[in-house]
Amino acid sequence: MPVEVSARDANELPPLEIHEVPDGAQSLALILEDLDSPLGEVTHWLVWNLPPDTHRVDSLHLPSQGRVGLDAFGKAGYLGPIPPEGCHHYRFRLLALDEALDLAPGATRTQFDVAAEGHVLAKADLTGGLCAGTPDPDASN
Repeated sequence: MPVEVSARDANELPPLEIHEVPDGAQSLALILEDLDSPLGEVTHWLVWNLPPDTHRVDSLHLPSQGRVGLDAFGKAGYLGPIPPEGCHHYRFRLLALDEALDLAPGATRTQFDVAAEGHVLAKADLTGGLCAGTPDPDASN
């Protein structure tokens, strides 16, 4: 992952392109997770109720309908990757849902998971790597 998206640099959401949303999708959700945290999968960003016709999300373009949840550290908003040590893999997961979720902004990941259960039509993953200290260009997958 580019260091610019990390919390130790610009901490900006990278541009994400969305294609081939399935018919019947009523909303989209995006999650950023650290897959290699010693605490288990750690949520760095959570947003739901994006319109199904959303084609791009980045630090300047987040549809106003989107609802932002809390990350694993109790804060709302994007928290870019920042591995405490070693190299970590971070996954952006896009979910296409068959309904908009009746969930208030600031909900936790657990609340989101409960609300989304049984409503996921499709999912897509994009995984990249980042190392503590100097970014390692070979960490990207």
